[in-house]
Amino acid sequence: MNVINKSDTQRLIVTRTLWQARTRRNTSDIPGFTAAFGVRSDVGITQAETAQLAGVSRRWYNNLEAGRPANYSDAFLHAVRRILDLNDEEWDIVYRVTRGRTPATAMVSPLSGLLSDPIRTLVEESQTWGVYLNDYRWDVLAYNAKTLDYFPWMLHGINVMEWALTWPEARTQLINWQDEWALPMISQLRVHAEEWRHDERLRTVIETVRADPTARKLWDAPNLPSMTHPASHQPRRLYLPRQGGKEFAIRLIALTPLELQSCRMMAVTPE
Repeated sequence: MNVINKSDTQRLIVTRTLWQARTRRNTSDIPGFTAAFGVRSDVGITQAETAQLAGVSRRWYNNLEAGRPANYSDAFLHAVRRILDLNDEEWDIVYRVTRGRTPATAMVSPLSGLLSDPIRTLVEESQTWGVYLNDYRWDVLAYNAKTLDYFPWMLHGINVMEWALTWPEARTQLINWQDEWALPMISQLRVHAEEWRHDERLRTVIETVRADPTARKLWDAPNLPSMTHPASHQPRRLYLPRQGGKEFAIRLIALTPLELQSCRMMAVTPE
């Protein structure tokens, strides 16, 4: 008589959860997918495509979906969550079984408590452009619905610098990632590293960025531009969800609320 123990059952649950998420995933919702993998007429993403977007080998992703125990990093698991658009219940199952504990809640900036209701309303209810507010560590304090049309990852409470500079799917979405996005952003991050050199949270962000081999090389690049904020006259290109392989250009306009001068209100405008 075959006996299935509890650990086997949990692994089967992980397998079923990830397989179902992959097969229902609409790849048109993944920015840059068409440019990276070609036009797809049916719904569903393969293991190989999921692995590539997460920046790992197909074998490593296959191990996760098969429920095999391994030392999966939080960064990898969070990438899978975003790529497959796992709901809260699915995410809790996958994380709890693979890591043996409940997933932590998203980082909340201590400056969020200083955000007044009028400023939050201004950001969240803006209708014309994408608008978001981040602190000097690039932790997001507030954003409006239109921002998600450009950056759906913001829904998961990720730090702007950590996402743009270290996540593989950012390099799929952001066109000419190194020159148009990474080098100017690393330059800004280095300025803040000097200005707030004793800030523990900012040091954590910097350590996360420098832990990525590609970002670390750029951190030490001799040709870093001298920038303290995005230049509105320099458009940046990217792919958008549900727009296939079409390229879009945007401008990032940085504004400073006088009540929170260490924060930036970012307006994302079409070129």
